[in-house]
Amino acid sequence: MALNTYEMRASRDFHRQVVVPMETALTRRSDHPYRAVRKITCLGSGFVGGPTSAVIALKSNVEVTVVDVNTERIAAWQSDTLPIYEPGLYEVVHAVRDGSLPGQQHSGHDFRGEYGNSCPAQRASLFFSTDVDQAIVDADLIFVCVNTPTKTHGIGKGSAADLDFVEAATRNIARVATEDKIVVEKSTVPCKTAQAIREILAANAHPGVRFDVLSNPEFLAEGTAIRDLLHPDRIIIGSTPTPEGHRAAASLADIYGQWVPRERIITMNLWSSELSKLAANAMLAQRISSVNALSAICEATGADVDEVSHACGLDSRIGPQMLKAGPGFGGSCFQKDIFNIVYLSESLHLSEVADYWRAIINMNEHQKERFTRRIISCLYNNLAGKKLAVLGFAFKKDTSDTRESPAITLVSNFIAERARVAIYDPQVPSQQIWRELVDNGCELEVLKRNVSVCPSAYAACEAADAVVVLTEWDEFSNKTTIPALTERESPRPLANLDTNIDIPYTSLKVKHQACSPSSSEFERTASFQIPPRKSSGVAIKDPKSGEIKLFAAQRSPSGKSELQLSLEHPTNIQSPPCQSLGQKSSTMANVLPIGNAILSPSFANNSLVLPTVPSVHGKANAMDALQKATKPFNDRLQAVEITSRPTSTSKLDWTRVAKGMRRPMFVFDGRNILDHSKLEALGFRVEAIGKRGPAANEQHT
Repeated sequence: MALNTYEMRASRDFHRQVVVPMETALTRRSDHPYRAVRKITCLGSGFVGGPTSAVIALKSNVEVTVVDVNTERIAAWQSDTLPIYEPGLYEVVHAVRDGSLPGQQHSGHDFRGEYGNSCPAQRASLFFSTDVDQAIVDADLIFVCVNTPTKTHGIGKGSAADLDFVEAATRNIARVATEDKIVVEKSTVPCKTAQAIREILAANAHPGVRFDVLSNPEFLAEGTAIRDLLHPDRIIIGSTPTPEGHRAAASLADIYGQWVPRERIITMNLWSSELSKLAANAMLAQRISSVNALSAICEATGADVDEVSHACGLDSRIGPQMLKAGPGFGGSCFQKDIFNIVYLSESLHLSEVADYWRAIINMNEHQKERFTRRIISCLYNNLAGKKLAVLGFAFKKDTSDTRESPAITLVSNFIAERARVAIYDPQVPSQQIWRELVDNGCELEVLKRNVSVCPSAYAACEAADAVVVLTEWDEFSNKTTIPALTERESPRPLANLDTNIDIPYTSLKVKHQACSPSSSEFERTASFQIPPRKSSGVAIKDPKSGEIKLFAAQRSPSGKSELQLSLEHPTNIQSPPCQSLGQKSSTMANVLPIGNAILSPSFANNSLVLPTVPSVHGKANAMDALQKATKPFNDRLQAVEITSRPTSTSKLDWTRVAKGMRRPMFVFDGRNILDHSKLEALGFRVEAIGKRGPAANEQHT
């Protein structure tokens, strides 16, 4: 079946628009419409099942139940401490699970601004349970989101996918279901897995029960999963080339069509859908291994890998995505999916094809070993007894996932060299770090003697011989500016507001000072971000008081691309800001954000005015102007700060780090997130991937 998009057709059987495959329109009879899904069950509560279910519950009129046999994990999903970390996930889960907004912003994101085009749901529509059988019985549609690890035994060991969990889930569905169901394969699986699912269901189904099997792979990037779910590049739905298959696909497309543009919902056959997921991840991993291979050449020649990748990324045929050199890719998907392609190729007797894809894995492992050897070489070919502070253990920032993280290999190598290792990661639990190292072959007794998991970066760096940065968490960077977000990474604009304003990605941090009943002063900090490009309007919440201040934005009278903000009166958190944004009118305030500059503000007629004043030098003048302007008001603004990105944690003070380290001080920048000149001014000796460091320069002089 050729690729086709969906067109919107109004069904007389339902009082809403539904999404129907164009080629199935003629096969549908008005008296037999496809099934409207009201309840979904998700088998599996991991990195795919949890976020996917939460967003579907948020954006559709469907009730979603997530089930898992792991009682501890389900209990965590039902609590305020979710089992996984993902920016925006807490806000979404809290809204649809409890029918309300959270009391505080765990991930530093404005729920109403970025994650909802409407006000939060007033009723709970997301549920978590360990009663798998009952959830299957109640569901119209079932997502299979169980784990599919690489086999560790038998034929295909080390490359083929282990489908034990998929088969077990399939047999359970067939055993329990007494009515027709749509079963959606969402786990990453090899080609032809859907065929196996169909055969198992058909062989074990109760009399008269029909199962339609779909493939609906996820294309989420950890760290941006919520954004990816809210604004996907594409939704792929694979089905059998039959009228029944098309109708099942239309039922699923109807759900996504409630928030995803119809041109992004694409159907294809089952096998193409399954392979598209593996192919996408393999090609992304290929880009990372390519730039990592170039990083070795850069170190040998004196070229700078950041400059080389930037030059390549400017080519529209290549683009800038996934061209950042590092210690190697990680996560649950890239390596596993490439191994799946390797095994598939070998099974089809395509040995050259298998060798090609296997080379990507080999390059990834080589990068980890090469970085390890460079660290050992710089530390005088001896790590025994030396303390290495490892900053970051997750495989990338903005996630707590450590599966296949490069840090596992590097820390294991350090331990093998008899180094003492202190690890800090802002989101990864200590138990998870211990488990990963033990699973990688480290002996627990050796770990206890030589490894410590620290509560802060400062504790990890105290008396260290070297700092090794392995995860690009924003708090580790000492750069004053961060490259602008790409279109793919940018949060989407708010709805129902003027969209003719073209502004850069910027955030404002507004500090308030007020008096408590006991007259003791305290400081409140509320942050909001101005969305990028064509958007206007923000809402900020004071995390301590719960107050929300509404800002609306309009094009300036001159017609220039200026952002105008009007500060509305504080309103209670229960008042939906989406009803007020863009509707109130008051004196407007012109803002032209200029990077990290501090603007000189004034305050008049209930409007915060932040004119661009390039001549303002430092924070003192801005503070003085602000204090004078806001003196008559009870809610006294104390400072306004422009930053390139909002951050939920404070930056690491490298001056403080330097005071506590042993001499000579080494920093190994595995992610190229540090300003080397600043560190060198503090006395650090900096080595980075893809850049010739001091050691190499000395050899060439």
